[in-house]
Amino acid sequence: MTKPKQVNTIAILMPGDMGHGCALAFQQNGFRVVTCLTGRSQRTQNLAKKAGLEVTPSLSVLVEKADLILSILPPEYAVEQAIHVAAAMKAANTFPDYVDCNAISPATAKKVAAAFDGLTTNFVDAGIIGLNPVKEEGLTRLYVSGAETTLVHQLNARGMIVRDLGPEIGRASAMKMVYASSTKGAFSLFAAVAVMAELTGLREELFQELSESQPNTLATIKRMVPRIPLDAHRWIFEMAEIASTFESFGVTPHFHKGAADIMQLANRTPLAAETRETAGDDLALPDILQHYVDAMGHNGNQTKK
Repeated sequence: MTKPKQVNTIAILMPGDMGHGCALAFQQNGFRVVTCLTGRSQRTQNLAKKAGLEVTPSLSVLVEKADLILSILPPEYAVEQAIHVAAAMKAANTFPDYVDCNAISPATAKKVAAAFDGLTTNFVDAGIIGLNPVKEEGLTRLYVSGAETTLVHQLNARGMIVRDLGPEIGRASAMKMVYASSTKGAFSLFAAVAVMAELTGLREELFQELSESQPNTLATIKRMVPRIPLDAHRWIFEMAEIASTFESFGVTPHFHKGAADIMQLANRTPLAAETRETAGDDLALPDILQHYVDAMGHNGNQTKK
């Protein structure tokens, strides 16, 4: 099949928090957007409906319709998803470009790329930085790398800003890893600080000091500590991928192994059962910190055995 010179139809796999926002932004910029919801959660189905996506009955139908496929899902499923899509391409004998936008290490990105070995699809390594494009009003950045990125560049200024990092698979993933290490990694550190302050009975005193000397840090603690549990199930694996990336370059992985521990702790709180749609803003921070403390157990052990 001759590759189209113009992108008309984009497939989003899957339309979760980021994916459905990307879908909305692309639709607003004139693209047709499709997805496949086989085996997906009710929440994902609801978000797809909210975004008004065209739902295909199978991956084989999806690859026949799509000019460009964007994989946007919890990073631990990136390789498995690529294998399924590659099989669908073979079955349909059509090979749209595949853009892996997941928060994975360069090594994992190469495993994803390997799923398409022997096929004529163009594989693009990518990383999304920023909030979903609707919230960012089109300023969300899509970093890409790969031998052939012509089609994905058609998204530039049409829902996202596309920035090319060259032909090497893994560079875009490395960019995502380095960036997220400084944001989500820092959020986990602030959560640990707040929990320690609660455990030592120094929360009020610490927050008073931070209000005077580090007001931005205090604002981040108040904003992010309640929100971490909503995304912790995705961020646990992402922190592990960051740790692996650092270690592969000879930099200590232990900061982000610790961050993964904090994400695991957050994921054991009752707040982890909430979603961005159901989470309220009325729970006081001391109550939230108590949830973290309770999740540690009586022996103070943060890690689940």
